[in-house]
Amino acid sequence: MNQHKLLKAIYQAIQWDRLYEIMPDATRTDVDELLRRLAKSLPPAPDSAGSEAEGQAIKKVSGKSAVLYVDGASSGNPGPAGIGMRITTLGGEEVFSWGESIGKATNNIAEYRALIAGLQKAYDLEVRSIRCFSDSELVVKQIQGKYRVKAPALGPLHGQVMDLLKRFTDWQIKHIPREQNRQADKLASRHAKKDK
Repeated sequence: MNQHKLLKAIYQAIQWDRLYEIMPDATRTDVDELLRRLAKSLPPAPDSAGSEAEGQAIKKVSGKSAVLYVDGASSGNPGPAGIGMRITTLGGEEVFSWGESIGKATNNIAEYRALIAGLQKAYDLEVRSIRCFSDSELVVKQIQGKYRVKAPALGPLHGQVMDLLKRFTDWQIKHIPREQNRQADKLASRHAKKDK
């Protein structure tokens, strides 16, 4: 059995809301770091090339700027939910795209979870200056500090985003219309349907 694939499957199967109930102090970053350490302790994967979700090629963009498009979708609000993200160079060349089911969640939680996953992936790809785009006006304005975070469920997620953003030397986040976020939206919607 490919242990690297198994570790990745475990990560994708995590019910994040349940984990946060059991361990309120845990963050996605803590889990990522733990699994990264576990992965390093495993023998090399027989064929690690091209094993990323959605079959997209990954290129390091070391020390460079990148653009992150994110979206979350929920069928039922709350209901089966999915996230999608797309990372490109400033010139528009796709570096990575990915989506996954996240279990039952609201639209706003899914939007935050997509942003968290996208920022973590960008950082792992050695991006240090990031421009983020989302069609969630609520999430964007909360990150910009224009809206207060009132919903208790969003507070920890907002905190995770702010912690992740501190890792970047420079960042921006901007609201865009849904039609300008079609690829991330498609990934999120597809994975929300998969979870039904």
